[in-house]
Amino acid sequence: MTALARRIVVTGGTSGIGLAAACRFAADPAARIVLNGRNAERGEAACEAVRARHPGAAVHFIAADVSSATGAQHLVIEAAQHLGGGLDVLVTAAGGDYAPALFHDTPLPDIDGIVRHWLLATMYCCHFALPLMADGGSIVTVASDAAKVPTPGEAVVGAAMSGIAMFSRTLAMEAKRRRIRVNVVTPSLVSGTLTHDRITAGGFSARLFEKASRGAHLGIPEPDDVAAAIEFLSGPGASHMTGQVLSVNGGISAG
Repeated sequence: MTALARRIVVTGGTSGIGLAAACRFAADPAARIVLNGRNAERGEAACEAVRARHPGAAVHFIAADVSSATGAQHLVIEAAQHLGGGLDVLVTAAGGDYAPALFHDTPLPDIDGIVRHWLLATMYCCHFALPLMADGGSIVTVASDAAKVPTPGEAVVGAAMSGIAMFSRTLAMEAKRRRIRVNVVTPSLVSGTLTHDRITAGGFSARLFEKASRGAHLGIPEPDDVAAAIEFLSGPGASHMTGQVLSVNGGISAG
């Protein structure tokens, strides 16, 4: 991986954690960044937000729905071409439209949607990105603490998130032969995100996370707190770390 010009792709890069990570990456004038999301208007706004923080930042948006294999393939191919033929860093940080619900209240289509939106999207992006990644590159997947802590209302989300964690840890053991590191960041409740606003708006999920937030004695993390962990794991300071699952949750849980 060339320190002078890191080629970076961030899915879910139009808001929240993904956008915060892109802003951190853009502090390096040599970084070249591709943001991904499904909405072109939001994508261009995100690029402008990055440039407002870091004038002259080389940031580009590609619209694609990475919960489908064809969408993920389109993103990776287009991104690699834009970045000069390869990737150095992949961050999968797509949010979601699903709020916690008890399993018996979860419609069958939502089960498929949750697994596809988070777990399969992560797998698809890694599948297409890995052959194009430079030796010594880094993949950081974003899951949630539902991967570790069994929580009522998150049976399906927890299955998808734990799948991301185990997939990433296993991929780390395979990719280390090329010195490609794969790590996972697992936030819980993150203020200032669309997900936070949705799950705290009312009903079962609001009661669930109101109780959980009382355990965050270090404070509810903001997107930049999670982005700091992503930046660290993708950079030289974590050059000997792979297959790790790192929680950023303000003390809501440990493990």
